[in-house]
Amino acid sequence: MKRYLRIYLLAIVLPTLAVAWGGMRLLAIDARNRAAIVADYRRLVAERNAEKFHEFVRFLLDPFLDRLAAAPDSDGRLAVLRDLARNEPAVRAAFLWREGEGCIWPRRIGCTEEERRFLNRYEPLFAGSVPWTPPAAARAQAAVPSAAGAAADTAPSRGFRPWASGDRSDLLAWVRVAPDEIAGFELETMCLLSMTSQYRQDILAGIGVRKTFLRSERTAMPHEGGEILDESGTILVSSRYELAEASDLDPAVETPLAPFFPRWRLRIRSTAQSLPFYDWMPGSVLDGLLDAPATRRALGATLLALVLLCLAGGGLALLRAARRERLDALRKTDFVDNVSHELKTPLSGIRLSAELLAEGRLPDGPRRDKAVRSILAESDRLDRLVSNLLDFGRLERGRRRFDLQRVDLAALLEEMLNDEGRMPNGGATIQHSAFSIQHCERGLAALADPDALRRILSNLLDNAAKYAPGAPPEVSVRAAGTARSESSPHRDAVELVVADRGPGVPPGLEEKVFERFFRADDSLARRANGSGIGLSLARGLARGMGGDLTYRPRPGGGAEFVLTLPKS
Repeated sequence: MKRYLRIYLLAIVLPTLAVAWGGMRLLAIDARNRAAIVADYRRLVAERNAEKFHEFVRFLLDPFLDRLAAAPDSDGRLAVLRDLARNEPAVRAAFLWREGEGCIWPRRIGCTEEERRFLNRYEPLFAGSVPWTPPAAARAQAAVPSAAGAAADTAPSRGFRPWASGDRSDLLAWVRVAPDEIAGFELETMCLLSMTSQYRQDILAGIGVRKTFLRSERTAMPHEGGEILDESGTILVSSRYELAEASDLDPAVETPLAPFFPRWRLRIRSTAQSLPFYDWMPGSVLDGLLDAPATRRALGATLLALVLLCLAGGGLALLRAARRERLDALRKTDFVDNVSHELKTPLSGIRLSAELLAEGRLPDGPRRDKAVRSILAESDRLDRLVSNLLDFGRLERGRRRFDLQRVDLAALLEEMLNDEGRMPNGGATIQHSAFSIQHCERGLAALADPDALRRILSNLLDNAAKYAPGAPPEVSVRAAGTARSESSPHRDAVELVVADRGPGVPPGLEEKVFERFFRADDSLARRANGSGIGLSLARGLARGMGGDLTYRPRPGGGAEFVLTLPKS
């Protein structure tokens, strides 16, 4: 048993656990790879949408800056600035700045309250304490070589300046209209956000009017849905698309809207199923089951439990099968030894008697007759043994055929007695050296095969003679459901009981004695000859005829084997 257990552990359990661990690792790696692919793609989508937003802002600012740059002189530029501040909703305030003089329009003297707040907000810029071009933009500009051979640090002709004051994020656009003069304006951010929410140009795909998708429509949800947030996390522009179940959205990806609004962020919220390449992603078929890490852990634990359960069940089945095969092998070995002995004993007797007769060492008379009878008896014994083996083989292969007919049980028992050359005595009990008919209800008949019935009775009587040699077995015939058989489930049947006063069957082995090749492991059983198939064959024949053969202990000691057959 320990050897089979070691083989099972080495050949099945350890490799299977290794495969299970590797499978779980592959699932985890696949999940991480898919998450990385989705996150990278969302990041690219966010950056592309941020670029679209920047293009929209430039698309909005460039016409105004072109008008300022096209003005011929200061008076013309002032006229354009006043028109922008008065008539363009995207312009909050305008200015004209001259180096050395500061802001020449609007001036602090005579300006409105709104213009005064504007001048106060940008005082560091107008006073020259901060540059017009942000440091990051200046570095980017310096990194680009000038096509005309000009110095790399030459100020650009136009630009922008993001400005933060308190919780506000503003944008100042300007154009250098002369070497020492700059004109520009402050963008109205609320107007910009409103235009972003309402317009549906391609450059704004995924940002704008909200549309809700149900769980069943998640694959139709556009993957470019985004929303704009300020520095405090307040949503300034909500996503055009969302799921009805917010918890179904995968973790969002955010990117800053620099350089125009570095304090604002663009957030992409979508599901992996909405990605255009989702169907080709590794493991995407299971993505619906593996949306959440908790679900992955539960699935992994379930798979591991199933693997361990299968291993435990398979191991138990393997050990039981190995034990059963080992016992069968031992029993078959014992069976071969016992059958060899059973065959050798009658053959030896036949050969001895035949040699004596052939050599003429037995003159005519009683000794010669005894040798002839010995040959006949041993031949009959050998015939019964061979017939048992043949019937056992046919039953094992399912090829035993039964000729069912009406059999008078009393006549059959008396015929078996007469076959022994004995005549019944008078009285209710028929005494015989092989068996005695203790009780027999006349007229009882069974639907059975006569040859199979004789084979069953012969095996039962032989067993009784081997294990209880002190007294002949007793045979009784009665209708089922009478006397001690009232609890029998066969109401329309007859019972034929073979009883003896031997040691009986040890407790716990009442059913095992009917297994093939089984012999009770006690000294008496080991001393008695036998092949180990008698009771198994007898039960198989009984059940083949529609009956059964069972054991029960006999009151007062001994054994009773009850043969139940259909009543004819």
